[in-house]
Amino acid sequence: VKANIMVQIATNQALNNPAPKFDRKKFSHAVNYALTLTSNHRDFYPLLCHAFYEAGVNFVILPNMPGSKINGATKKIRSNIMLMVNDRRLNADTFWFTLFHEIGHIVNGDLGITFEGRTRHAEDNADTFAENQLIPADVYQQFLRECNHYFTLQDILSFAGQIDRDPGIVLGRLQNDGEIKYGDRRFASLQKKYKICP
Repeated sequence: VKANIMVQIATNQALNNPAPKFDRKKFSHAVNYALTLTSNHRDFYPLLCHAFYEAGVNFVILPNMPGSKINGATKKIRSNIMLMVNDRRLNADTFWFTLFHEIGHIVNGDLGITFEGRTRHAEDNADTFAENQLIPADVYQQFLRECNHYFTLQDILSFAGQIDRDPGIVLGRLQNDGEIKYGDRRFASLQKKYKICP
């Protein structure tokens, strides 16, 4: 019920700000543009909103509703699409992963709510899309080999610079994959939090 309430709030916001007709080609360009904003911690949100809006996608971030167990949602509204994420986990790395997970649902034509218990096939596909967009699989595997699965702060900073991503995204991927333990203080400087919702 709470998940549906959040989706309805996001839908209402989108209806009050109707975007142009969804354009898949423009959205593809907007997604590529979004990848260039991962280090722009100050101005990324309005830039993302504008780029997605021009492609027919209303991007909404909502405050988390405790107990909703929802990470994000996508929904077709008339001729455009609503893309919503909540601020439950607004560490920079998890924000970008959640955003690209939801983008993956749009690209795959699999719109709906992302929360615990949803069909695993659709979620796995969206996860893979997000992982490969944020860090291309071939260069990531090469990075693991070159570092022999041992990473310094400088290794992460250098690799992030090579692929033009925020270093926190690289750290988050390494933590998720078990390459670096969560809470390792050597990398605390790479973890940034966003504050978007009032």
